[in-house]
Amino acid sequence: MIFDLHNDFPTAHDCGDYQKYYRETHGHVPTAAIWTTEMRGDVTRKVLDIRDRLYKARDGKMTYVAIEDIGFLASGDGYKNFPFGYFRYCSLTWNYDNGFAGGASESGGLTAKGRAAIEYIINGGCLLDVAHLNRRSFFDVMNATEGRVICSHTGFNNHPRSLDDGMIKEIIARNGIIGLSLVTAFTGAANGDGFVAVIDRFVQKHGIDTLALGTDYNGSTDIPSDLSSYHSLEAAVRSLSGYGYTDFDINKILCGNAQRML
Repeated sequence: MIFDLHNDFPTAHDCGDYQKYYRETHGHVPTAAIWTTEMRGDVTRKVLDIRDRLYKARDGKMTYVAIEDIGFLASGDGYKNFPFGYFRYCSLTWNYDNGFAGGASESGGLTAKGRAAIEYIINGGCLLDVAHLNRRSFFDVMNATEGRVICSHTGFNNHPRSLDDGMIKEIIARNGIIGLSLVTAFTGAANGDGFVAVIDRFVQKHGIDTLALGTDYNGSTDIPSDLSSYHSLEAAVRSLSGYGYTDFDINKILCGNAQRML
């Protein structure tokens, strides 16, 4: 089983047939990330509507829903009344600067409103996702809160969306979690064997208790063709047994670390 920290299926197709997707991924747990950056109109209403439909599609079963980019709440004081507790985690930005913080493709820092929003997020029972922050805003956030954070989907490949060693160590020090994305630009892995090697290098350097999977399925086409499904991804990660990993350790990466956090 894979517990995926980040799957963009709710907004990638705007299909609304969430039951169909859950059936297709039966046996795995995709965290449904609602990407808001290009939404228009009453985004708050749209996000809450998608969240409600996702829960109905699961027919009472455990459902994991997150928000990618809460920039729509930066106008006025919208963040003060938003029900963050309805969501497992949320990120302050996407790739661009907004009223809260600086995105990975730009240079802004955490704003005063961003600092205030972090308190509302955490006090609301929601985890803070540092994915998509630029390095400046990442460390601004670390200085603004002592709480646990996650990075839902990232890599370690000297890319603006990737984490460097200093950032990784900050997350580990807070008992956080890092979801390794399948996006080749973030990881440098062009196929399943390369992806498994990325996992092993991380574990040898930083240990096994922080790493999970945050695929970015339905959010990017830059994914190795032999890792295009949960079935093929699980088979690839289980090949870590050839590196000497036990089933217990492999299951930490596939699902255990993410379950512990979310």
